[in-house]
Amino acid sequence: MLLALNLRIAVGEIPPVLRDLQLNDIGRSLLVTIPVICFSLAAFAGPPLSGRLGEERGLLVMCAALCAGLALRPWWPSFSLFAGTILCGVAVAVMNVMMPSVLRRRFPHHVGEMTAAYTMSLSIGAGLAAGFTVPLVHVFGGSVALALAIWAVPAAIAFAVWLPQLGQPRPGARAKGSDISLLKDRHAWQITIFFGLQSALFYTLLSWLPTIYRDLGTTPAAAGAVLAVMSTVGIAGNFAAPLLANRFGRPRLAVMCTGGLTMLGLIGVLVAPSRLALLWATLLGIGTGGTFSVTLLLMASRARDAVIAARLSGMAQGIGYMISALGPLVAGLLHSMSGGWHLPLVVTIGICGVMLATGLGAARQGVIAR
Repeated sequence: MLLALNLRIAVGEIPPVLRDLQLNDIGRSLLVTIPVICFSLAAFAGPPLSGRLGEERGLLVMCAALCAGLALRPWWPSFSLFAGTILCGVAVAVMNVMMPSVLRRRFPHHVGEMTAAYTMSLSIGAGLAAGFTVPLVHVFGGSVALALAIWAVPAAIAFAVWLPQLGQPRPGARAKGSDISLLKDRHAWQITIFFGLQSALFYTLLSWLPTIYRDLGTTPAAAGAVLAVMSTVGIAGNFAAPLLANRFGRPRLAVMCTGGLTMLGLIGVLVAPSRLALLWATLLGIGTGGTFSVTLLLMASRARDAVIAARLSGMAQGIGYMISALGPLVAGLLHSMSGGWHLPLVVTIGICGVMLATGLGAARQGVIAR
């Protein structure tokens, strides 16, 4: 759980202090874009690294890289801010890819419960980073550098806690068929597209939901509260969805529930945004948090073994984050073209429908044996 907290802490504390960084608009935009790019490109390095070192050693190496990146970042406005952010993004991306394989191998009979704990820890980590960084700036006398550097401490603790895991045996012979590309497997593509679309929806809401409410005339505090509610209740979705899928043995039911809640929330924002704003935020939080957990559960449970789980995770996250990067961009372009939020919301609801259909296919019975 401590490792999961550090995955989100590593990249979660940048946005609250963007205005305090000595950067122009281009530099700030680049800084928040780097993690998503790293999540996509570096994800493909996860399976080869885990195959060579094993997940336990690979995670330790990436945790060390994360510590280095967090310690390097505060020395802006020089090159170090961006170099450290790239290092953090790469480390988090590779660890994210390795985790479904670890859960599949070490907790084969408790994949649902461990996925719930893992994704819940991710959300808690993001909340801690977002909630405490700005107060830390004030505690340290306005020093953003110290407020950023302090997050290297939990990463270092996670490194120390993970050290005993090196007692696990190194990977043995590669599983039969593990060299066959998953790009030929329909089920793997369904999981990949499901992951990409749910991520696109989440990042679209994260980027534009407060702006939608600001344009409707709400105060900045109220618009921020909507996003805060969505992020907070997402923890419930993170925890409940994998348990629902695992306990009842019906992952499709979890997909229908989480995808349906997300669609209801989007429709609510479209037709009656101001009347029940917190209700729509709650539905969106539970829905998007739950779909993220379900995608990770499918990566672990639909693979024949840990080797395939690592390869499937690398494919789904590598390609999926490429898809997700288009979500906020398309929504912004549609808003500029139409001059309002009606068209972007309608298109987003349509994407949610495609996500739901793809998720039902991804959650079907069967294992990926390539």
